[in-house]
Amino acid sequence: MRHALSTTLLLCLTLVITACQSEPATPYPTYTPYPTYTPYPTNTPEPVSRRKELPSEVVENLVWPNGPRDDVIPVEDAAAFINEPIIVEGTILRTHNSGNAVFLNFSQDYKTGFTAVIFADDWLKFPTAPETLFYGKLVRVEGLVEEYQGTPEIIIKDPWQIEVALTLGQPVVSDCSCQNTPAATAPPPSVEAPEVPPTETDIADTFAPPPPDTAAVSEAVIPWQQATEFVGQSATVEGQVVGTYNSGKVIFLNFDQDYQNSFKVVIFPDAWELFPDLPDNYYRDKSVRVTGQIKLYQTSPQIIVDHPDQIEIME
Repeated sequence: MRHALSTTLLLCLTLVITACQSEPATPYPTYTPYPTYTPYPTNTPEPVSRRKELPSEVVENLVWPNGPRDDVIPVEDAAAFINEPIIVEGTILRTHNSGNAVFLNFSQDYKTGFTAVIFADDWLKFPTAPETLFYGKLVRVEGLVEEYQGTPEIIIKDPWQIEVALTLGQPVVSDCSCQNTPAATAPPPSVEAPEVPPTETDIADTFAPPPPDTAAVSEAVIPWQQATEFVGQSATVEGQVVGTYNSGKVIFLNFDQDYQNSFKVVIFPDAWELFPDLPDNYYRDKSVRVTGQIKLYQTSPQIIVDHPDQIEIME
């Protein structure tokens, strides 16, 4: 009896297993995953050296007072560096003075292109009105890129933030009497650009550059004793080199025996081989004119020279 029962159970188990194997297995449901999206492309800004070059005769006669840089961004790529401190290079194609701020536009379409902004409180730091001083100039602007109404901008608070490319030997004209200039009558600056853009008539009137004063350009030179008055500006300074010093790491051309508190020219070793002789020997006791940006270092003004063409020996 027990044997018959075991045989019956085994037979039932065999039938169940056979029935299960004859039915196809139901697969687990498959789900279509959420789609993956290709992110917006990020473009590495094109180096300045790869941009469309200026005519060779123009490039050969240009001097950047602060010397060559490899960290300069083309103005067209400024929007890729929002909230980053950078140096932007480009030509100022139009300007506008709203009464509260001066706008230096690097594109004819001022609503979409990069803009440098100078508020009224800072106008007197410049030798003349910024909207005429920088119109049509090839410049480099240093500062934090901010976004305003969808366009990139840098706010300029000090003259050192904007560097103008100079033609070799070209003196910079300045009628700045900044310490004696009366306070501007313009209203106090606003932290925002005007909501109403200038009309075409305003633009035509404001952007017309003043006629060049060729006589002043050819004659204006700053005596070395006045260099402190032009700190942050690009200028041509004249004087006699009364002493020199070569530390092995830098050469100083001094224009006064009190070298610690007077104007000097600074030349670093990378540029020494460009001169006919070591600059401390070549320019000692010579009367010279030096073109470049005047900077303040430990209370004394100086110009850093990167190329011999920045120094002209006066006969």
